[in-house]
Amino acid sequence: MATAWILGSIGWMPSAGQQTCCVLVELGDELILLDAGSGVANLDLCEDVLRRHGRLSILLSHYHLDHVVGLMYLKRFAADMRVDVYGPGRPVYPKTTEEYAADLLQPAMYSSGHWGFAREVRYLDYGGRDFCVGSVRVGVRPQRHSAPSFELRLDNALVYATDSAFDAELWEGQAPARVLLHECWQLADGDARHTSAEALVAGIPEGMFDRVVLLHQNPAWAHADRLHVEAAVASRGFELARDGLVIEV
Repeated sequence: MATAWILGSIGWMPSAGQQTCCVLVELGDELILLDAGSGVANLDLCEDVLRRHGRLSILLSHYHLDHVVGLMYLKRFAADMRVDVYGPGRPVYPKTTEEYAADLLQPAMYSSGHWGFAREVRYLDYGGRDFCVGSVRVGVRPQRHSAPSFELRLDNALVYATDSAFDAELWEGQAPARVLLHECWQLADGDARHTSAEALVAGIPEGMFDRVVLLHQNPAWAHADRLHVEAAVASRGFELARDGLVIEV
């Protein structure tokens, strides 16, 4: 049994009260944060969950700023914890995760530096390969984006796929899981770096997931755009995420 809290459901920049991508998952004995966008600020919704754990594992799909800016907010929530930060790193990027964190959280930008937001901080590169967080197996699959980006599968409980162009052929024959968290950037195809509602509705295989929740939504959507996308994905029983949504996996 697992629980996921959607802390950030928007891409690029916060908009209309919604923060950028961040999902907290409690799975067995492990507490895992999927990406560290501005949604880290919503960890105050889960302070009782944080108190149950001495370690927080952060899994970064890639290093774009809207997915890592929340690292500098962690001191409020994780000052007494050990935090392990997993990123793609080498060899798929020219630098390690630690080096990218040091660039972002350099003292000129963030006074605590890249080691100062927790009691103990470790940086690890998964290098585009499967790995384990405690007893949780993390499946890793490359995605098509403007920079190397990776789908992350936590056992067969939850699949997290954001910042990716959609290719229906890549989903054929994949193992099922209970929940899919997938990006939805536009209604129709047109941006080769991202996924449309149109592609998801046509391309996600029937019966592969019990629940499909769509995040990394476009902050440029007007209210009418959101309603249009909601109606399109509802034809498959999919739903748009909102910050604060709790999913029992």
